[in-house]
Amino acid sequence: MKLTHSHSSTLKIINNRGFTLVELMIAVAIAAIVLGALGTAYVSQRRSATAQEQVTEMQQNIRAGLDIMMRDIRMAGFNGGKNAGATITTANATHLVFTMLVADAPDGIDNDNDGLIDEGDEVETFGYDLFDTVPQNDDYTALRRQHKALFAAVAENIDAIEFYYTLADGTQTTTPTAAQLPDIRAVQVSILARAGKPDQDYLNNNIYTPASGNAAWDINNAFAGSAGTGNPPNDNFRRLLLITTIQCRNMGL
Repeated sequence: MKLTHSHSSTLKIINNRGFTLVELMIAVAIAAIVLGALGTAYVSQRRSATAQEQVTEMQQNIRAGLDIMMRDIRMAGFNGGKNAGATITTANATHLVFTMLVADAPDGIDNDNDGLIDEGDEVETFGYDLFDTVPQNDDYTALRRQHKALFAAVAENIDAIEFYYTLADGTQTTTPTAAQLPDIRAVQVSILARAGKPDQDYLNNNIYTPASGNAAWDINNAFAGSAGTGNPPNDNFRRLLLITTIQCRNMGL
């Protein structure tokens, strides 16, 4: 018997062509779309974060200054029942000066932070206004606190401030007369803070109006001598306007 062996083989064909030019172009286009969307989302998120950081910075700055100011103005005219003559001495739209009786207990501590220890009860002068920071004439101003003959900044990057006074008869004015100073019962403070740094992706063309309604409120040219009122500012700084009313608890008592 003769055996015949039959062998069979399978031929495998491997396709080594790779991607066609059209396929590569489609892949690149899809990648570009995805990367573009991611880039746009990142830029948008970064701008939002920058804006939020600046708003938070302004809020903290303005509140720090206002807390001190409110505490002092509420005590304007306080005399402790000793007829010490404490009162408001200067009041206009941008400058407020007043006196109050301050007690410094005999404890060896400078309780009123005026550099003197145990000087006894005395009528002391306090005041608030804006001042031009160093270097001068650069449009950077700060809220300044006066205590006796000492002056110190309590809030930086403050563009404008307005004091709007309510008198005993209910009328309001930014320019009380000398005879009306003892009749002041409340002070409405409008204070405008500015971000510490500009944002080139932001244009500020807002109009800021204080409590008195003064539409020509000068917000960034008070010291630099630039033309115009600077309202709207048309610059790259974000700003925050806060208006609050402070009752003068000791006036008229």
